[in-house]
Amino acid sequence: MSSPIDEAELSARLKAALQRAGEAEVEVYAKAVHRGFARFAIGELGQHMDLDEPFVVVRVARGAKVAETRVSSLEVEAIVEAIRKAGKAAELLPESPDFAGFAGADEPEGPRPPRFSEATAQSTSEARVEALAPALEAIRKAGLVSAGSLDALTTVEAVATTRGLARTHASTMASFQVWALETAGAGGASGYGHACHRDITQLDLLAEAEEAIRLASLSKDPIALEAGAYDVVLGAPAMATIVEWLSGIAFGAREFHQGTSATSGRIGERITGENVGIEEDPLDASELGFGTPFDREGTWRRRVPLVERGIARGVLYDRTWGKRFGQPSTGSAALSFFSDGAPAASALHVAPGEASSVDELLSGIERGLYVRRLHYVNGLLEPRRAVMTGLSRDGTFLVENGRIVRAVGGLRFTDSITEAFARLDGLTRKRWALPSAWAAGEAVVTPAARIRRLVFSSGSQKPVSPVG
Repeated sequence: MSSPIDEAELSARLKAALQRAGEAEVEVYAKAVHRGFARFAIGELGQHMDLDEPFVVVRVARGAKVAETRVSSLEVEAIVEAIRKAGKAAELLPESPDFAGFAGADEPEGPRPPRFSEATAQSTSEARVEALAPALEAIRKAGLVSAGSLDALTTVEAVATTRGLARTHASTMASFQVWALETAGAGGASGYGHACHRDITQLDLLAEAEEAIRLASLSKDPIALEAGAYDVVLGAPAMATIVEWLSGIAFGAREFHQGTSATSGRIGERITGENVGIEEDPLDASELGFGTPFDREGTWRRRVPLVERGIARGVLYDRTWGKRFGQPSTGSAALSFFSDGAPAASALHVAPGEASSVDELLSGIERGLYVRRLHYVNGLLEPRRAVMTGLSRDGTFLVENGRIVRAVGGLRFTDSITEAFARLDGLTRKRWALPSAWAAGEAVVTPAARIRRLVFSSGSQKPVSPVG
């Protein structure tokens, strides 16, 4: 396998580019992702390879005129050219009165929690294939078809400015997702398993495959169910999707100050049930901690309570939005797909509850649903109320008297998530880390949850019979 660039080399390249470009005010952020992955479908491994994904963002300031450009190369010459292009572009732009300047050598540092595993960084294609073999064989023996992936990410990040700031960080993330399918084509039962850890050797692939098999076996012969409000237990994958969407529309300074956030004008007020807690925790030192402790501007990230016992508490800022509203940066300058450069979370953590298991949450439902996972979620319907819609997938079940009794065809939910969370009355003690859908190397940490009267706006479609 190829060797990913290390912290020292990446930092040296950024410093060399700053020296050669000849611009007085420059900030360069670089992210080098080395991805080793094995993907499988229709029960067979289709890809097992290593891939390097370089990414550089340059900002140049001419006074208060600031221009940004991006390049997918870590070569010094490419970065120098990007700096010069941004410098020319800056002359053509209007001044940005909220530009706070680039961070300097005096920018304070904070703690560096553990984020790196040598086992993940050194994992090989052969080792990943070998680790997958028992899981795929278990699914085959169950008469099902496997699909999914095992990914090993090594991420090296660096920030450098002409004001003397120079920071680097390396982290790893190993993630596994597996589907056990009744048929390789459309239709039929499906079950889903997942695992995420810094250390690839800590992933229990066979256990997750067995969970996918269990759910697929329970998912056969689904019934149709009408639309309505149902008590529901959401598995951690479903919760992670909802919480990440909620963060994208509610917790950043842009959305908050533009008045589109569910927390706009409501800091200090109750917006959910009192057992709901959500925080940005990029400094978590446990095995559930992921990501880089500083942001793209070199500002050290902070733990920020966002919702505390149901009360809106915090807003995420970068340097620009912080200057605009007289707030310190929380280290939330972001480049994720969803944020489009605005402040955003990097390490969402949902507080745990008291339930010992998902089964204990189910035991509190007289008639309702268990939803393992969601997809095609859209949180832009009515952001002020955090109204979202999405489809259940890979394990949707009718629950009666606290027990799963039948599989149910996929349903569409449409509800205000803050209002639904006001009806949340149970969370598991255990929490799971799910890789972010929007930024490589970041994660959402969440328990499973029980919500009363979640609104499903469309009933199940007529189940599709598997072919053969």
